[in-house]
Amino acid sequence: MECTWRVRATLVLTALSVLIAPASAGVTEEEALRVFLEQSPQARRPPVIERAVDAALRAETRIANPELSYQVEDAAGVRDEFLTFQQELPITGRQGLLNERARVAATVAAMDGQQALLGDVYGLKQAFYEVLYRQHVLEQLRESGELLDRTVEILDKREREGEGSGYDVLRAEQELAQLRMDVSEANAALAAARALFGSFFDSGSSIATSTLEGDLQPTGTVPDVGNATRAALEQRLDLRSLSAQEKRLDLERRAANRRRIPEPVLTAGWKQTETLGLSDSGYVAAVTVPLPVFNRGRLSSARAAAEGERVELDREILTRRIRAEVETAIARERALREAAEQYGADVERRARDLNRIAQLKYDAGEGGILDLLDAHRTSLTSQLRALATRHAAKVAEIERNRVIGNEVTP
Repeated sequence: MECTWRVRATLVLTALSVLIAPASAGVTEEEALRVFLEQSPQARRPPVIERAVDAALRAETRIANPELSYQVEDAAGVRDEFLTFQQELPITGRQGLLNERARVAATVAAMDGQQALLGDVYGLKQAFYEVLYRQHVLEQLRESGELLDRTVEILDKREREGEGSGYDVLRAEQELAQLRMDVSEANAALAAARALFGSFFDSGSSIATSTLEGDLQPTGTVPDVGNATRAALEQRLDLRSLSAQEKRLDLERRAANRRRIPEPVLTAGWKQTETLGLSDSGYVAAVTVPLPVFNRGRLSSARAAAEGERVELDREILTRRIRAEVETAIARERALREAAEQYGADVERRARDLNRIAQLKYDAGEGGILDLLDAHRTSLTSQLRALATRHAAKVAEIERNRVIGNEVTP
């Protein structure tokens, strides 16, 4: 029995030490964010999108290229040569409106890209604290395993000296087997959390396998709903993007209306005529005014106006949604913080006291092995519950900052 116990204990504690041992130096949240924002393709994407949209739309606003034409006419002994230059005159200001439209549209694209990046950053923060939480769970299981190890060693020694019961040793070994299953489940959860966390970084990055350092305790205080809502309505990039889209569509509508005003085409050049051995030259000048009969920009203007109304409705819908999201996030965070405070620093002290009292009662013969193991299990459950509530409160804090639209920097 002694050999069986030693083998089992060695296997469990070895597994625990391997799971908890750091693969490399500890990584903080600030360092993880810094590496992500410096190296990830998500961080490089917004400016590329902005440049692409700006270039694409500005290409549509360029003034038409000038035309150079050479023409020869020879009939009835008369030869005429023409060399003319033709250019459209942008006198309506339509190109200026379209250029401004391109700038605003590029800003919208950049905001959308930044919104996607911000979502990834908050996803990284949640993944970071999920790994950190799972690390703490395994650490707590390790400490509980060490305590159970010492307990079983005492029971094993007493049995060999004839002062204890073999049942007590068997019951403690059964508790250790249960702990081993808990360790396996916690290890699987940590592996899954690490895989998600590692997906934010380059393949083979040491950060993905590093031990994370940090505190699960939420920071600061929960803001007032009114102040948080006002901040969200000012900061949320998706709401600001809709406002910019309204401006873009208004510029498109105004530019479409300018099509009602014709933009003349100026033609100027040189002409030479030869007839009956005589020749003469002179200038050519003409002004062509296109008549806006079939395309007056009305359909484009109507489309832009309708799109503008849709965006305005989208903005109103999003505003209501933001108010609800902020109120929900703050209410959830407050409730979870209160729960975390109930499982604060006193939990560890009470767990130690419970284990100590249970051990004294068992040594004095006032309690059985089931009472002792129940105390160990209750203490471990309370400590794990405290970790879970602090982690939930931290996640709620991250979610509250996300719905408010707070910027995240390393």
